[in-house]
Amino acid sequence: MLFCWGKGDHQITSSWINPNGTEIATTLGFTRSNIILLGVGKGATTILGGFRIENLENITFKNMTVTNTSDSGHGIYMKNAKVELVDVALKGCFDMSLYIPSSTSETTTLVATRCEFANSDFGAVVQGSLTSATFNNCIFHDNTHYGFFGHQSTIHLRGEATAIHSNGVGINASHSAKVIIHHPSNHNTSYNNKGQDRETESGGTITNVED
Repeated sequence: MLFCWGKGDHQITSSWINPNGTEIATTLGFTRSNIILLGVGKGATTILGGFRIENLENITFKNMTVTNTSDSGHGIYMKNAKVELVDVALKGCFDMSLYIPSSTSETTTLVATRCEFANSDFGAVVQGSLTSATFNNCIFHDNTHYGFFGHQSTIHLRGEATAIHSNGVGINASHSAKVIIHHPSNHNTSYNNKGQDRETESGGTITNVED
């Protein structure tokens, strides 16, 4: 199923109710798989609000900006899901521009290509031993805390345009997270962050590999 948005700002007016009854404002919860959401460009189509994707697959976002300034608002929250992002900017969010919490029941996969994670509290948070995320030529910048935070998960960073800069901390890999940078160690991947450019703790690793 294809949903298209044209130029301009498009406000999400619905709310999502989480299992404990808390209402999350300006958040659209998906109810079915096999959906494509299509804008006309990151600089042209802006979605005001966020998306919640759980227990679904084949969800694709293309050519848009998503910004969610509501209290505790995320740009995209996904769990037990398979999602693809192409030419999408997740920026200006109150909390996390992208949030993938830990899961124990399903494999969660994300592939993001030419995307931007910026100007939020956290750029991207990817958690869970069953979670795999690949970022191709993506940029993480000007986030208050972390540009990229991995916890137990496996993350691949690919593409010459990949950059993580001007965040509180660039990359954090914690609790056995594996961040694999598919570039030689002299590639300028994470730089000019206020804290560490590359931070590991509790068995997390950040490794450069040459394919």
